[in-house]
Amino acid sequence: MMLQKWNPEKRCYEPYSVPGEWNIPLLCDSESEIINCAQCGKRIAYGQSYTSRQVHTLYGLGYGVCGDCNKRELEEERRNRG
Repeated sequence: MMLQKWNPEKRCYEPYSVPGEWNIPLLCDSESEIINCAQCGKRIAYGQSYTSRQVHTLYGLGYGVCGDCNKRELEEERRNRG
């Protein structure tokens, strides 16, 4: 599955591929549905995911990521401000 990932250093989107068997929906009917983190692939409940600040659809909607990846994205964003 091909997505796009924001590169904060270059300040542009780059192609981002994830395995086809990963379940990375934008929305779920149930917060208990198990999805994969769009960054690392970890299996998490949809209701426990964070909206990615880097991995997006072509229209800029963020996919779900786990708490650890959310922290990494925020840290990366802070380092590259300015």
